[in-house]
Amino acid sequence: MSLLPRLNFSALTHNAAKWPLPGKALLGCALAGLVGVAGELVYLGPSRQRLHQVEAQEVALQQQIARKTALAASLEARSRQLELMQAKADELLQALPGESQMPGLLEDIARLALANGLLVESVTPLDEQPFAFFHEQPVRVGVTGVYHDLAMFLSSLGGLSRIATVHDVALRRDGKLLRLDLLAKTYWHAQAGWRGGPVAQGQPFVYDSSGLRDPFQLLAVQVDYLPGRPSRAPDLTRPRGILEGLALDQFEMVGTLSRGLQAFALLRASSRVHRLAIGDYLGPDHGRITAIHERSIELMELFPDGQGAWLERPRTLLLNVNS
Repeated sequence: MSLLPRLNFSALTHNAAKWPLPGKALLGCALAGLVGVAGELVYLGPSRQRLHQVEAQEVALQQQIARKTALAASLEARSRQLELMQAKADELLQALPGESQMPGLLEDIARLALANGLLVESVTPLDEQPFAFFHEQPVRVGVTGVYHDLAMFLSSLGGLSRIATVHDVALRRDGKLLRLDLLAKTYWHAQAGWRGGPVAQGQPFVYDSSGLRDPFQLLAVQVDYLPGRPSRAPDLTRPRGILEGLALDQFEMVGTLSRGLQAFALLRASSRVHRLAIGDYLGPDHGRITAIHERSIELMELFPDGQGAWLERPRTLLLNVNS
C-alpha cells in the first residue's frame, strides 16, 4: 500500500485558477521554459546553423568577386601582351626559310673556323627532326684550336644571318690545344611552298678577349690575343720553315741571347731549343717575329677572313720563368 498520494495533474490544472499568486508565477515560468526549449530544438537551432553556412558562403563569394575584379582590371593589359606575343611568333615564323639551309650552314662553319685559325676535325649532319610547324636539321661539329680562337668562333656562329642555334657545347684539352664539340641546328618551315622572309638581325654578341687570360694555360706561357686587322696577303709561294708546322702554343720562350746589337729569342718545342731572330717565321699562320724583349717576344700573324681578304693579328709570347 503506497504511503504517498497519487499526483492528479488534471485536478491541479482544473484548480489552477484558485492557486495562490506564487504558484501561478512558478507555473508560468515552467511553461515558458518548456516552450523556449522546444522552440530552440525545433526551430531556432537549425535556422542558426543555416545562418552560419550562409555567412561562410558570403565570405567566400566576396573573396571570389575580389579576385575576378582584379583579373578583369588586368584583362586589357593581358590582351595587349597576348597580341604582342602573337605578332612576335608570327614574325619569327615568317623568318623561317622554306627549305633546308644545311649546305649554307656547313659553308659558314668551315669559313668561320678558317677565319679564326681553327682546324675542323669533324662535321657530321644528323637525321632531320620534323615538328608541328618546322623541321630541325642538327649537325655535330668538332674543331681544334686555342681558347680565344674557339671563343671567337662561337661568337661568330651567333652572328650568322641564317637561323642557327648552338647546343651541347663541350670543351676539353687535346694535347696543347683545345677540342670544342658542339651541336648546331638550322630550321625551315614545314609547309610546302613556304617562302620565308628575311631574318631580322639583332645586335650580335662579339667576344672581346682584351685583358682576358686563357684559363687553360699557365701565366708564364700566356699568348696575348688581339682581334685581326685588315692586311696584305702573304706570299703563298714562299717555302714554309720547319717551325711553321707547329702551333704557336707548342712553343715556350726560355730565354734570350745577344750578339752585339742583335738579339735572339730562345724557344723550346718538342724538347728542342730553337734560336730565332727578328723577321723569322713561327707558327702555321704566317707568324713573323717583329720584336724581341728580355721577357717576351712579339710577332704578327696573318689569316684569311673567309671572304677573300686577309687579317693580321699581333701576339705576344711571354717568358716561361719556370724553365
